[in-house]
Amino acid sequence: MRESDPDEYPDPAGRAPRASRPGDRRTPLDWVDDLTRGWEKEYPQLEFSSLLPLVRLARLSTLIDIFQNDVLEPFELTSSDYGVLAALQRAGRPYALSPSQLHGQLWRSSGGMTKILKRLEESGLVERKPDPEDGRKIRVALTSRGLSLHDRVFRAFTTASNRLLAKLTDRQKTEIDRGLKQLHDQLEGLGDSATS
Repeated sequence: MRESDPDEYPDPAGRAPRASRPGDRRTPLDWVDDLTRGWEKEYPQLEFSSLLPLVRLARLSTLIDIFQNDVLEPFELTSSDYGVLAALQRAGRPYALSPSQLHGQLWRSSGGMTKILKRLEESGLVERKPDPEDGRKIRVALTSRGLSLHDRVFRAFTTASNRLLAKLTDRQKTEIDRGLKQLHDQLEGLGDSATS
């Protein structure tokens, strides 16, 4: 994996060759409004106010994937790769977790996690070490190279995010975050009730 120049942060909001990219201003019609008109025509008896934010979030999910890929591409990382590096960094010194802890945090299958860890280990970004509390187990730890790369990628995400949302005021961002948190809590509650 190539390590990018830390000063050359990608700018997804500023280099959008396709209309589907985040920050693109060439979309004159809100396609969700267009969908709503079609629904109202075909199903005039139904109420769509709860469906609309979910449809918009589904579209935002696609745009966020594009945004993440644009930021990560210069570093030759996938979103799954970065998820592991970020989880290890958040764990604090010595920046190590067990494979099962990573599996639980990132919601990856054991097979998928094994492939990600192998790829990162071959790239010198993580290493496997014996668990100091139980020598029969292993822990996955960031190498100095992995920690340095994570720092550069995180700074790139921060820079690109600030550019992408530059036209929103702090108050607008706070209101959006509050609304998303409320929706997030609702959806998490559904998952908790289904497993209880």
